[in-house]
Amino acid sequence: AAAAAPSPRWLHVASASAAGVASPAQRRRFFSWTDRGPVDAPLPDNIFLRILKGDAPASVVDDDGDLFSFRDKNPASDLHLLVIPRSFVRDASLLRGEQGAALVRRMETKARSLVLAEVGSSFDPAELALGFHWPPWYSVPWLHLHAIYPRSRLRRRYKYTPFSFKSPEWVVERCTGGKVRR
Repeated sequence: AAAAAPSPRWLHVASASAAGVASPAQRRRFFSWTDRGPVDAPLPDNIFLRILKGDAPASVVDDDGDLFSFRDKNPASDLHLLVIPRSFVRDASLLRGEQGAALVRRMETKARSLVLAEVGSSFDPAELALGFHWPPWYSVPWLHLHAIYPRSRLRRRYKYTPFSFKSPEWVVERCTGGKVRR
């Protein structure tokens, strides 16, 4: 009898997961591309949730009670900050209407002010890259705005392309159906 052809790895993990025998790490690796996680609450091991709770280390830059800002642990340039809302939103694709646009504007204002405070008088607005990774191109399912400075020293450019990295203006326009109000 001929040996059965091996099944693809993804099929094994999906079957094992459905049967309840795949490890959490296997499920995370497989489902990170197929399921972006719950919409209404973060998973308990979400790194941003752990940072907000104080269970994981972070270099905190600012916390105003609504928005929380810290340094990216793997910076893409000399200065790389993340601005997140304290309340959970999985990603920018879920933001809607004026309420979503207002959150994006607050995050953008916060990011600009923090970068300006760190850079000082040498700040060049053209060197500031602000953006959200658009699903499924993000590693942490929690809305977060990247503030990267200077843009000219950007590393890992493949992660910050117009295809997967959307500006706050683009997200606001999407939230408001093209009606951008500043």
